[in-house]
Amino acid sequence: MLYELKEVTRVHGRRTILDIPSLAVPAGKIYSLIGPNGAGKTTLLHLLAFLDAPSTGRISFRSSPVRYSERSLLPLRRQVVLLDQYPILFTGAVWKNLDFGLKVRKIERKKRKILIEEALAQVGMEDFFHAQAQTLSGGETKRVALARALVVRPRVLLCDEPTANVDAENLGVILDILERANRENGISVIFATHSHSQARRMSRHSLIMKDGRLSDLPRDNVFMATVVGQAENRVVCSLQNDIRIRVPVSGAFAGARNIRLFLNPDHLHFTREPGTCRGPANLLPGTVAIIAAENDRIRLTVDIGLSVHLFLSLPEYSRISPAVGERAFVLIDDKAITIE
Repeated sequence: MLYELKEVTRVHGRRTILDIPSLAVPAGKIYSLIGPNGAGKTTLLHLLAFLDAPSTGRISFRSSPVRYSERSLLPLRRQVVLLDQYPILFTGAVWKNLDFGLKVRKIERKKRKILIEEALAQVGMEDFFHAQAQTLSGGETKRVALARALVVRPRVLLCDEPTANVDAENLGVILDILERANRENGISVIFATHSHSQARRMSRHSLIMKDGRLSDLPRDNVFMATVVGQAENRVVCSLQNDIRIRVPVSGAFAGARNIRLFLNPDHLHFTREPGTCRGPANLLPGTVAIIAAENDRIRLTVDIGLSVHLFLSLPEYSRISPAVGERAFVLIDDKAITIE
């Protein structure tokens, strides 16, 4: 196993910003780390890069417990590279940025030049060998930073929002580089992102974070939809079994006919009363199919013609007392809907 975390927390002052009871990440995979700002993604990446230590708990790397002394951490840090959301390049030529990591690893000069040329070619920046780093665009800077990470041949590449603030062309190039590094070089990749579509393109394994915790809910509430019309200021979308959902016009892709809808389980509501639906929210009839305890809340699966998952707090569950087989409604308001 590449990483194993047990009862890991990270506390700043009186605030617990990360709380992970258990996590195992196998080697050789691409994992996406999904969550909003403040979810704890960067904190987790810093722990996995051995740049920070947990407040409590244990982290193992390649089946060996991590010991937090400089002498023990140095060989681990040479196997894992973190690409920051806003990477900083050294002033001077591009090649010197790649040379630094090789030099501290005592790679001889002739070999260093070959490795630098190969890494720049890998990210499509071979013509920028002698370019000044401070003249690069944001996307070019990200690609050089990726080359700087790849040139040292890491076992693990951790990326914090690798496509943030880059244009569409460089976005596609960066995702291709990460996929190729995993496929051709066997590098394990864990990347943080806000984009569910990037997560699905890049990985079959997703870690979903909220408030410093990992969600156990898989991305089941993702549905392909076809835009079939408009009603006032809403776009009408047809899901499987001709289930219709109305979404804001401003949220739809301009001119798109086929889209993906993600219905956030934290913003879906269970109700028995159709009169609770006010304004433009969607109210879909269904049958309670599964009720299951999950951490400190209750997960409901409701069959509305397809399975939709939502959460109830324990007090809410006690008050509502839903039953398997019961007919009810799923209330879907705008903030529950993400269009991809």
